[in-house]
Amino acid sequence: MKTTSSTESSNELYSVQIANVDDIFQISQLYFDVYQGMYPDPLMKDFNRIRSFINSDEGFWFVSKSPDNQIMASVLICYDKENLIAKAFGAVVRVECRGHGVMERLLGYGIDYLRDHTIGVDVIYSTTRTVNEAAQTLTEKLGFKKLGIFPNAHRTNDYETHCLAAIISKEALAKRSTDYKLHHEVASLYKIVENEVGLQSMEAIVPESPSKVLVSPGDLEVVKTPKFVAYRYSLLKNEKRLEFEFFPFHQPNLIILSPDQSIELFCHLSHVDGYCVIIGGKIPSDMDFSELFLRSNRLLRDAGARYIEVIVRADKPKILESILRAKFIPCGFFPAFQMINEKRHDFLVLSRSFEIFDFQNVKLKGLNQIYLEEYFRAWKRMSLTPKLLKI
Repeated sequence: MKTTSSTESSNELYSVQIANVDDIFQISQLYFDVYQGMYPDPLMKDFNRIRSFINSDEGFWFVSKSPDNQIMASVLICYDKENLIAKAFGAVVRVECRGHGVMERLLGYGIDYLRDHTIGVDVIYSTTRTVNEAAQTLTEKLGFKKLGIFPNAHRTNDYETHCLAAIISKEALAKRSTDYKLHHEVASLYKIVENEVGLQSMEAIVPESPSKVLVSPGDLEVVKTPKFVAYRYSLLKNEKRLEFEFFPFHQPNLIILSPDQSIELFCHLSHVDGYCVIIGGKIPSDMDFSELFLRSNRLLRDAGARYIEVIVRADKPKILESILRAKFIPCGFFPAFQMINEKRHDFLVLSRSFEIFDFQNVKLKGLNQIYLEEYFRAWKRMSLTPKLLKI
């Protein structure tokens, strides 16, 4: 059960606390004022969604208030008790309060609250904006390790590149499954994460060719019926009929189908800024993944996607090879992410953009600049080498 508390000392101007339903209007107004109505997540604009999140057991909404009870900052943390992971997002501070440690204190309070009021949390991650260095400095000060970068992932007034960072506990790393070999195309990215987090070295390999004849996906079409999609996804997930289905804190609102429903690929597409994630799917075992993802890319682009993201277990080199051939570029490596049978598995994050890259407002700090350079080395190597693609 959620409890409300606050902290304030003589040298702290702002209180920090769990939001309640009386804060709904001020919360929405805060995001509107700071982003001029352009914040890409519709949650912050919908009073009913805000109320549902505040009352939910799956997340926590934290706010910072001035002495006259005005909300000056906000951050949300989703929580997955099955995998003992959490995601901090939606951090925003009013302009007049910036530079005073308001968000550092609020997010720090939220992290401590999560540790004290849940059954446990092994991993806490966040994606931070790069329009200034403050957000990157903030997560660094709180112990987040840098794991990757997402070029032009979102769009508000301008294109926004986000950085991936996480607090990975010693307990999480102790449960990490390392009995596998890296795909050679991600070895250099892994090396950066290895040094940042303190991981062991991994052997890299070139995956073997498929041992069976792969079949074409044939005709596919997009179905945009969010309630049906959510129901169908939940049904297949509960029946364990999904080939891959781990993309925490995202719900599908779109499905790519074959006429006989032998293929069902679930996605979430933001109609606000064209951000899209491929969440999982029911796919025949002899499917040509490369062709499936290439065709899906075109369908999603035509449906309004301008950026597509997918995560794949790092110990699945053949699947990774197929997705790389579909022109997805590695952009992040997340160690000890998903919990399966008391073991935590590594994941690779890959993305595909349909936009011309725009970095005019990017201000990268330290390792994040190195991740961006690594991304473009991979992009040049994989996108400009015709022989890599055999489709």
